[in-house]
Amino acid sequence: MTSSSSLRRFTLLQKELQEYKRSLVWTPIAIAVTLSLLMLVSVLVANRITAMGDTILEVIAQEEFGVSPVIVVNLDDDWDASVSGQPEANFEVEVSSPDEAPAEEEWNFSREWRFEPEKKEKPAYEPTEVGSLNPALHVIHGFMLIVMVLITANYLLGCLYNDRKDRSILFWKSMPVSEWEEVLTRFAVAMIVAPAIYIGVSLLLQLSFVLMAMLMVWRMDMDPFAMILANSGFGDLLLQQVGGWLMTALWVAPAYGWLMLASAFARRSPFLAAIAPVIALMLLEGILFGTNYVSSAVVAHIPHYIGGHSVVGFYFDGLYWEQVNLLSMFSGLVFAGITIVGSVYLRRYRFDH
Repeated sequence: MTSSSSLRRFTLLQKELQEYKRSLVWTPIAIAVTLSLLMLVSVLVANRITAMGDTILEVIAQEEFGVSPVIVVNLDDDWDASVSGQPEANFEVEVSSPDEAPAEEEWNFSREWRFEPEKKEKPAYEPTEVGSLNPALHVIHGFMLIVMVLITANYLLGCLYNDRKDRSILFWKSMPVSEWEEVLTRFAVAMIVAPAIYIGVSLLLQLSFVLMAMLMVWRMDMDPFAMILANSGFGDLLLQQVGGWLMTALWVAPAYGWLMLASAFARRSPFLAAIAPVIALMLLEGILFGTNYVSSAVVAHIPHYIGGHSVVGFYFDGLYWEQVNLLSMFSGLVFAGITIVGSVYLRRYRFDH
């Protein structure tokens, strides 16, 4: 019996991932690949852009101080490019001003001209102490979390509504699957499966960023292991980001449950069904009582990042449990349970569209 129920839940998870593969799987992969390519291109052209900028600055300086560049021309009437091993004849022409330029008849364009730029040694970069890459990696992770929350919210608003819209709910009612299993599976997708995919892709993207940074440091003739790896605490970073979402998940559970309830309740627009009652409650509370408890509770349980040791939202700096408002968190979890029960009830008795 246990193996049969586990197989049903696993099949339901597969069905959700197959149906929403584009948003839950391919979207984070596409974002990661795009950002990785952009970082690779920036690393490859960084040195060229720097060299071009140095050349332009040198030309500007020469123009400002009245110094003309030196043109080196290799000329040899008897020199044949097809014969190897022969010495090259060098003829140097220095032009310091337009008045000192050679006469026009001195230039024989029937000859073979080869211009050789002056070879300069590659500038040596002095090793300097650099800080940790963790702040930049946090920015990448935060961007992926923002995308994940938007995708997850859209998934929750449509997961129960779309079944009634396309009448596929009739098929599921004919299957030996309970409403509890259907609702809890979709809630688990939003709380566990989607974060696991996005956080996993985020970690791979951060790894590629570290490799790009090491490549750039190596091209600057510095030790990438000493400059990059020695200044990054990847163990702490992993604990903060994974543990941070575990903290965030406890806070967003009531918001996710409310979106799912709106999906089960709505006849036309789940989005309006989700926000209209909340806005109405906030307005009534403000008009009748002059308080803002509803708005404060909504803001507290919507994913956001307030910086520092944030106890709600995107939590990056460790698990500071002593700063958590336990009453608010457990109240939110109770509300999330109520919304799940309501979603199951509506799923069972309201399948008309």
